Amino acid sequence: MTCHDIFSGASVPVTPDNFVQIMTTTMKVSNSQSLFVSPSLVTGLYTNTKTKTSSGGSSTATAEGAVFLRVVLRDPNTGAVVQIADPIADCTDQILGCVKDTNGDYGVVLDSRVQTLSQTLSNCVVTISGVTGGSCNFDSTLQLVLQTTSAHSFNFIFPNVGVGTYTISVESAVNTSATVSGSGTAIAGAAYGLGSLTAESVRMVHNFSF
Repeated sequence: MTCHDIFSGASVPVTPDNFVQIMTTTMKVSNSQSLFVSPSLVTGLYTNTKTKTSSGGSSTATAEGAVFLRVVLRDPNTGAVVQIADPIADCTDQILGCVKDTNGDYGVVLDSRVQTLSQTLSNCVVTISGVTGGSCNFDSTLQLVLQTTSAHSFNFIFPNVGVGTYTISVESAVNTSATVSGSGTAIAGAAYGLGSLTAESVRMVHNFSF
């Protein structure tokens, strides 16, 4: 995947697992504390499915799109990941809301949609004077379009961060796919836009665990 800044046109680095850094802030931790990070993001999804089916046939069109989010602590000098925020660090394939990329790294599902349109037409039978016979044919076309824009927020926690200076990196990824069986079209799009980031250093209660 490639990415660029829509305002300046400059190329934006993409991680090997297709996440893009969208918001950052640098924080200095003077003693062992925990960090609360709360990013908010506007997301948009577009799905368009259309099927065309003749008598005796069936068609299915599926379009899906999603926006994913994660927050990591990076070394401000090397950019290397120092710590992954909870609850992402505790994600498994069985937990709803967790998504795993091709490298095995997890993110949070911020917005997701799967739209499927199916159509089946039985054979046309014409009855004349009580006798089955004759012939007929017809086509049916159905189209379903959905477009939504919404704002989301998620709270991330870095427990027991050691002393040092860190870059809090909010990273997002999008995914779309479209499939058609029979005759039809499928189009999908996913986007993110306006966002904000709040980060604060806190001292957790003794023996806190996520």
